[in-house]
Amino acid sequence: MFISIIIPVYNVKDYLHYAMESLFRQTYKDFEVILVNDGSTDDSGELCNHYAENHENIYVFHKKNGGLSDARNFGVEKASSDWIVFLDPDDYLEIDALELLVKIQKRYDADLISTKVKSTSTYEDYNSDHIGESDYSNLDVLSKEEALELMLQDKVATVSACAKLYHKSILERAPFPIGKIYEDFYVVGEHLALANRIVISPYKTYNYYCRPGSIVRSKFTVKRFNFFEAAEYNRSIIKKHYNSKELEDVLNIKIVQGSFSISSSAAESDVESLLLIRRKLFSLYWSVFASPKASFRLKLKYTLFLLFPKEYYKLKKMIKKVD
Repeated sequence: MFISIIIPVYNVKDYLHYAMESLFRQTYKDFEVILVNDGSTDDSGELCNHYAENHENIYVFHKKNGGLSDARNFGVEKASSDWIVFLDPDDYLEIDALELLVKIQKRYDADLISTKVKSTSTYEDYNSDHIGESDYSNLDVLSKEEALELMLQDKVATVSACAKLYHKSILERAPFPIGKIYEDFYVVGEHLALANRIVISPYKTYNYYCRPGSIVRSKFTVKRFNFFEAAEYNRSIIKKHYNSKELEDVLNIKIVQGSFSISSSAAESDVESLLLIRRKLFSLYWSVFASPKASFRLKLKYTLFLLFPKEYYKLKKMIKKVD
């Protein structure tokens, strides 16, 4: 089984070697690497050329900057395999990640497989990470409803496009949205709706490096409102392909949870946007408050934020200083 691994590259010359070395160390060798240099302004493009010149299974394409979604979609077009794995250039795989994905696919005839992601702020464990012995014989083939609920709840799997194996046809029918952030959240419901057999594995295959300057750590901009656009697109997909009120409730909880990180950055610099986020959340209140899937802690935070948005984050900041 041949796999195409797509790596979108933009100004990551100091990090790319971690992703590449994790591929060179894979126990499973039947794959190609598609490096998409998305208009880098540092030496990333030259580094990609170096890899392609020295490895016959690595291909590099240079294009005008179009963003992460555009680079991924471009990579899917260039991939020669029907099986796709995405790897961000500053992240890395467990050394037996591809081997596990292939074994699961063959056993369950799945066309979308999702595994666990580990977040890290260091590369200290880079040389020792591997899955090791794993029992994949008792995994369940999930319905799209079951899979989406688990991903929206960040249970075992997440909405991230990484740590997954896709059949190429899914990505061709539902490409990533150009010019958006939260692009993975945007298409997760659609990707699962297009899959015939979905398997979620509890094993960690992917290491996500939380580097300074990433979207989740960056200062507030209006593009952060793409989160709400992605959420409403998922709502339309749920109504069209899932027809599940319970899933809509889970989506509402996801919206509230995601809003806290966005509103936290807005509270530092953009009070007007903070109040706009509050208005967006008002309509979800009774759905979330009545849901048994929402924790008491979340309901309390949610209520306090709606009542006292500016004071809520001032108090959090004061408590953090005391700690």
